[in-house]
Amino acid sequence: MNQIRKRIRIIPALAVICAALIGITSCSLLEGIGEFLSELTTSAVTYAELQTSAETEEPEGGIPFRHTPEIGSYSVRQDEFPDELEEEASGIIDEAISKALAYLEVMMDDRHSKTTFEYDEDSTGYISELNETELSYYRKIVGYASKLEQFKITDSEYPGGGDALKDFYFSVYRPLAYCEPGIASYFCIEPTSLVRADFTTFYTSVYDVYFDPYRDGNASVKSGKADMESVKHAAALLDRVVKRIVRFMPEDISAYDKYYYLAAVLSERTVYNKRPDNCFTAFGALIGGRAVCEGYACAYYLLCKEANLWCAYRDGLPEGVGHGWNMIKLDSGIYNVDVTWCDGYGLPYERDWYDCFVKSDAAFVEDGHCATSGVSGTGEFEASPYEEWK
Repeated sequence: MNQIRKRIRIIPALAVICAALIGITSCSLLEGIGEFLSELTTSAVTYAELQTSAETEEPEGGIPFRHTPEIGSYSVRQDEFPDELEEEASGIIDEAISKALAYLEVMMDDRHSKTTFEYDEDSTGYISELNETELSYYRKIVGYASKLEQFKITDSEYPGGGDALKDFYFSVYRPLAYCEPGIASYFCIEPTSLVRADFTTFYTSVYDVYFDPYRDGNASVKSGKADMESVKHAAALLDRVVKRIVRFMPEDISAYDKYYYLAAVLSERTVYNKRPDNCFTAFGALIGGRAVCEGYACAYYLLCKEANLWCAYRDGLPEGVGHGWNMIKLDSGIYNVDVTWCDGYGLPYERDWYDCFVKSDAAFVEDGHCATSGVSGTGEFEASPYEEWK
């Protein structure tokens, strides 16, 4: 998708250059085009370079940028760590934090509002889909999982018995996976089922499954492929990394820049890779540094949750392939943020990176996202450091 997009961007530049050749003879025209195409393949002329050359009459410095700005260096220093876990977290994330802060120092844009909207655990609407009984037991499970305690819910205790327990199991999948992405990095639930004589299935219990966050649900504590102490350490490490990222986020900046800082850290820390077993989790993105779109989206949601910033999910089928990203809220509306595609387009201070950061629904439709479910955007435009206010 990225390569196709960049090829399309060459077309306006070709049109301008070819138009300049029209005044010469037909033979000269053919020779000129041949020479131009040869030069194009060897000099790697890009639309951004051509666009920049056409804007030389406009101001060179300051926001909105006409050229990619120079980025200085920034180092996160902490001479003493409170414990070994903090030192381990520092080794994992400080480089990404340092780069994000260096970018923020240059890209910070005071044109945006400082009004923020608080984190809402049901921003996407998954929890409101639960009935009263389901919600009560969902809360119990989250409580157990956050303390890494074992539990079992049986059909004899669950109101409605085995059929209702089966419905509950399927109802809480999305809230557990997406409203609690930190917990979902090392925890899920599994059922014990029985089949009646008429071949209908009911559940006799639902129980905890704690697994190795570096792998997946198949490497569980119950199977003997993971041990609980290692799971506890990994869970604590993820929590410490998330808290460390948010702790270094400057306070007196716009809501736009807060979302930017978190996205920049994630973009620097994570690369797109679907090979790791944990590529779908926030842990895989932030600790392992490799994830697919679901891992990016879960990690970004988790960071926004820790920073008390409103965040939600959205799904789609760009080019017929399943894809997920986030929605964020500013006082001008709700916008799309796709850190996966941002990361594929460039670095967090480059023009193309901003193509998928804080964009309207119309801009995302134009970009090919093709949303199918989740929270819709309401905002129309929010300028990036490369854009004028409309």
